[in-house]
Amino acid sequence: MRYAQNTKFKEIGDKGQKILEDKNVAIVGLGNVGSTVAHMLLRSGINLRLIDKGRVDLTELSSQMLYLEEDHSKFKAKQAKKYLEEINPKVKVRTFHEDLTKNNAYLIDADVVIDATGDLETSKLISAETKKKTILIYAAVSGSKGLIITTDKGVALDKIKPILDKMKPIKEVGIISPAVHMAAAIIATRTIKNLLKKGSAKDNVQFDVWNDTFKKQKA
Repeated sequence: MRYAQNTKFKEIGDKGQKILEDKNVAIVGLGNVGSTVAHMLLRSGINLRLIDKGRVDLTELSSQMLYLEEDHSKFKAKQAKKYLEEINPKVKVRTFHEDLTKNNAYLIDADVVIDATGDLETSKLISAETKKKTILIYAAVSGSKGLIITTDKGVALDKIKPILDKMKPIKEVGIISPAVHMAAAIIATRTIKNLLKKGSAKDNVQFDVWNDTFKKQKA
């Protein structure tokens, strides 16, 4: 059985696995964190809606696990769909090669929405569209640091600006793969817990994998 390891885990079990296979998760942004989370959720049998208009960049492959050198300059959405369907053909993977706007916001109609865009204006749109409707998991990662917010009330981007300012843009400080995987693991776990209604807390998580720090507080 493909999901044997999941079903052995008592918090999921056979019943929980069947629930996961009937759920849909939307991920906006297929870069570092988004593509890694997609890979993790796919292996748990969760159906995906993936949105990204960007192209694979060779200089980013050290922190993007889903793509290969031969994918350089190809569309992320197209390549992600190709690889994910090879990894698990049983899962429904729908990809949309376009920017998210008010006109196509319906694309994020899912059981959980993950914002891995790293774009302020798009994050505002996602926050507004999901507020009081569904669970939103917001991610920001750069260098060795990460911020993950799980909420059903939208993300107060003005309030977290001081945190984001300290993290600095990836174009300035880079990003290391362990930080990406740390963020993805937190996001994937919270996604699964929410889909199974296992009482995932609405909280903010900050971490720095280089300095071994982890802080969690209520959202």
